Amino acid sequence: MIRRAYCDIEAGQLHFRQAGNPDKTPLVLLHQSPSSSVMFESLMRALGDDYWLLAPDTPGFGQSDPLQEPASIAAYARAIQQFLDALNIKTALLFGHHTGASVAVQLAHDNPDLAQAMALSGPTLLSDQLKAILPEKAKPFPLSEDGSHLLGMWQRMRDKEPDAPLALSLRETLLGLAVGEAYPEAYQAVIEQPFGEQLQAIVCPVLVFAGTGDPLYGQLDAAFQLLRRGEKQAIEGARTYACDLYADDIAARLQAFFARAGVKD
Repeated sequence: MIRRAYCDIEAGQLHFRQAGNPDKTPLVLLHQSPSSSVMFESLMRALGDDYWLLAPDTPGFGQSDPLQEPASIAAYARAIQQFLDALNIKTALLFGHHTGASVAVQLAHDNPDLAQAMALSGPTLLSDQLKAILPEKAKPFPLSEDGSHLLGMWQRMRDKEPDAPLALSLRETLLGLAVGEAYPEAYQAVIEQPFGEQLQAIVCPVLVFAGTGDPLYGQLDAAFQLLRRGEKQAIEGARTYACDLYADDIAARLQAFFARAGVKD
């Protein structure tokens, strides 16, 4: 069963989902923008009781209060660390998808004793071309009397994965509309993060993977080359919503990787 709760941090209330066995190793799931921890529900069910599964909503997203400071990946990571501190979690496994990969790397970089192992789906080692086009992909749609802002966000989400179930696109459209300026701010934070330098400094085992249809798939080899203790995989056909649509596949990869990394309960 997936349960939802709130945790008090400096920014206010942080909303999270949890499942699994609290006596097992914590596995922290960090979502992409402009989604929320809801994107991990299928994956949490697939992972079962092998871990204590914790999926927080990044501040400003889902049902979490926004940051009380300018948005940055470092600020998001501090908020997640405060969340872990509140739950008395000293070490954990980390999994991040897209923006969540940025937060996971920052979190492990800033807290070297935290991560036992880490998996990154769509690692955000951005090329100059991606840095140039990302802001446009998160640009807000001004409210309009005719509701064209609704259609604009809908089309943006459909363009990410045109074959996605309509209910999934609707969920992501509503989340994108709800977060307002937090959406472009998160993308800008990803652009400004020194992701490569931080990834290169990580000493725990790291798995990097991406779907072959993921817009970040082209960065996979470069990210892998930076790893001290790394593995690389690809998921044929997966795209932006891999965690929803390939949950069983990703769950099996995570379980196998964490086992190879020697993670103890």
